[in-house]
Amino acid sequence: MNPAEEYVTHGMALIKIPPRKKGPTTKGWNEKANAITEPQKGGELNGNIGIAHAYCLPTPTMALDIDDMERASAWLAARGIDVAELLDAYDAVQIVSGRLGRGKLLYRLPPGLRPIESLTIKETANVNGEEKQITVLEFRCGTADGLTMQDVLPPSIHPDTGLPYRWGGKGDWRQIPEISAALLIVWQQVLVARQATRTRPKGRPSLFNSVQDTPRQRARVAVMLSHISADCSYELYRDMVWAILSLGWHDGEDIAKAWCLTAPHRFEEDNFWNVANSHDDTRTPTIGTIIHHARAGGWNG
Repeated sequence: MNPAEEYVTHGMALIKIPPRKKGPTTKGWNEKANAITEPQKGGELNGNIGIAHAYCLPTPTMALDIDDMERASAWLAARGIDVAELLDAYDAVQIVSGRLGRGKLLYRLPPGLRPIESLTIKETANVNGEEKQITVLEFRCGTADGLTMQDVLPPSIHPDTGLPYRWGGKGDWRQIPEISAALLIVWQQVLVARQATRTRPKGRPSLFNSVQDTPRQRARVAVMLSHISADCSYELYRDMVWAILSLGWHDGEDIAKAWCLTAPHRFEEDNFWNVANSHDDTRTPTIGTIIHHARAGGWNG
């Protein structure tokens, strides 16, 4: 079984890339219909190959793509994320290009979460005596209009070094770890802030109507909420109500109210509706907030 065939067998959707190229050249390559999801077709690939993050199973994948290790480490550290810990984690799955000062980690999104819009972090730097915007890191998954991003997989040949990409990290690419709640929150919060400063194009789906409304997901959210006490600070109470509403479910207010009523001595009807009615889906906590506080409360899902 060649690598591409094995990748598909383990749930990766693939993109055909010409030899010695870092990206596909075929029109419509990022559409789901053009992703390779059958082992036999994977086995027929030659040249370079990429992973189509948005179309992987059982959940979409994403890449934390670090273009400038020093600047990316500082940016993430300011938001409570230690890059060195991510790279050294026991289950870390890395794609190694051989280029110094760079890194790439693969993660899966939590079950039920649809592909998330990719995010690029840029900073101003002095390049050969000229101030330029450089890419520091990227959260790579999907596009704003529901298509996929891609990253080159081993053993593809890097066009600049002429060397093959290889797997790195202490983990196994067959068991890509789930993105941490902390990293997911950072990603989504920056997207929210950016979205608040621009007009959403007509017909673009809301970023936060993004959790599938299925019996399985409802059960999962209910278990998570059971690990979060509603007898809490106002800030946590507010953020939890807004995070529940961000799921985009038709009965979100009922779910939020039921959670608040688990601390009946703290519940005030008028206060609840003031909080719920002030929810703004362009500036909101998300499912990542629920995951984070549920895990802090002992949930191990």
